[in-house]
Amino acid sequence: MPLYVAACAGLAAGHMATPFVALLVGAVMMQILFGFCRALGGVVAQSSLMTIVPRHFMGRTQSAMAILTTVVQLLMSVALGWVTEGAGLVAGYALLALLYTGATVSAIRARQLLP
Repeated sequence: MPLYVAACAGLAAGHMATPFVALLVGAVMMQILFGFCRALGGVVAQSSLMTIVPRHFMGRTQSAMAILTTVVQLLMSVALGWVTEGAGLVAGYALLALLYTGATVSAIRARQLLP
C-alpha cells in the first residue's frame, strides 16, 4: 500500500506541473514517470484486491473491476475534455491532479483501515 500511495501522489503532483513543462525532453520524462506510476499502481491494486477476494470470486471480481474502471475512464475522459475545452489546458490538468489527489487520500485512508 505505501507504493500505491506514492504512485497516486506522484501522478497528482506530476499532472499539476505538466502544463508548465516547456521542453520536449521534460514532457517525455514526465510521461515515462506517469506510465511507471500507473503500472505500479495497477499491479498493487490488482494484487491487493486478489488478497481480499475469495478464490471462487476472483474471475468475476476481475471482470467486474475491468468493466467498472473502463466506464470510469470513459466518463473521466469526456469530463476532462469538456473542462479543458471550456476552461483551458491548465484547468483540465488541475482537475486531473485533483482526481489523483482524491485517489491518494483514499489510498491513505485504506492503509489506515488495514489490520
